[in-house]
Amino acid sequence: MSISAICVHHAHADEEPNPVVHELDYVALRLKAAEKAVEKRLLFEPLRLHVYGYLEGSYTKNFNNPSNRINELRIFDVNSNQFRPNLAQLVLEREAKASNYWLDRTGFKVKFNVGRDSDFIGGVDLSDWADFQEFYIQYIVPFGSGLDLKLGQVNSLVGYEAVESPRNPNYSRSWLFGLGQPFTTRGARASYDFNKHVSLSVGVIFYINSARGDTRHDPLVESALTIAPSDRVKLTLYGLAGPRPGAPGTNGGNILLVGSFFSFQATERGSIVMESYYANQPNSSVVSRSGNARWNGVAGYLIYDVTDQWGIRLRSEIFEDAGGFTTCGGTTAYQPRANVCFGATSTMTAPPVSQTLWEFTSTLQYKPIPSVTTRLEYRYDKSDKNVFQIGGRAASYQPTLSLEVIYFF
Repeated sequence: MSISAICVHHAHADEEPNPVVHELDYVALRLKAAEKAVEKRLLFEPLRLHVYGYLEGSYTKNFNNPSNRINELRIFDVNSNQFRPNLAQLVLEREAKASNYWLDRTGFKVKFNVGRDSDFIGGVDLSDWADFQEFYIQYIVPFGSGLDLKLGQVNSLVGYEAVESPRNPNYSRSWLFGLGQPFTTRGARASYDFNKHVSLSVGVIFYINSARGDTRHDPLVESALTIAPSDRVKLTLYGLAGPRPGAPGTNGGNILLVGSFFSFQATERGSIVMESYYANQPNSSVVSRSGNARWNGVAGYLIYDVTDQWGIRLRSEIFEDAGGFTTCGGTTAYQPRANVCFGATSTMTAPPVSQTLWEFTSTLQYKPIPSVTTRLEYRYDKSDKNVFQIGGRAASYQPTLSLEVIYFF
């Protein structure tokens, strides 16, 4: 008789609990777990497959209590006074590695998301709640230290911050990233490590943010050069160039975005990061006299881990949108979608305005266990125009308090 049959046979309501039966149940569960672990090793270890991901949820209190319940000019933390099921991400990856065997040099990644952030990331949407953020094949050409080639959709090379919240110091994203930089790109990319101090990546791309609201698929070039003279110091220079659409009623032009971020590990637990960039796109603005859409900014970060569990992250930035192009019109009619404010998906009716934004963000991070990260974040936004909202009227500032919880698996 099987273990499960024994358990069923003895599980009558009129009998006293049998400790032997409970022990048999426990042994059966352990055997099943061991069998699954062996199956996983037999399948995954020879193929070098990795499955991982995270779950993320948040709540943001907007002290202005806007009537539209939107945190204006935010990217992934757009819900005001509401719980937000941000993301459930699942990644299947086989990482290529330099080897004499061609199969070892072959890899791939598929990154699948479910949650409210899926509508903003710019991946291949299955719905407003699900998307494929990244999917690419990888091959390392046996040239020198190994030429890493990727073909498909990948996160952009441009910028310090990233799409995934756990990869950023703070919960909310900077305007430099959220309003002025691409999230994902699709095309081909080559990366090469000249030595342990210098590496270069160059990509030829045909889609930015999966061309959401963008009908032009002309090729662009993005690049990132990283110089690390020591383990404590790193400088990355990045750029993006190529034809892009402009605001409705304009012809668009060739974007030129150049910038850098510098990181310095000041102590064992503390580091400083500085990022700045400049972008210009002619024939794309309906605000500036020249027609140029120009945006630029600078951001500074202070990251300090008090202990292995507790940490403090500070950020301050200034972002200028001289052409009224990237800040989505800069009005309380802004629809919170990623980088498509002038596209067909927008229901914006108010005219765009040029503006300069400033924000300060302080984040308290706590990890109760290694697989869980929590963040309590206060952020204060300020503009030289009335682009935020207090109740039902326009305002020039916006204070928020957010709580984020991330579970890794």
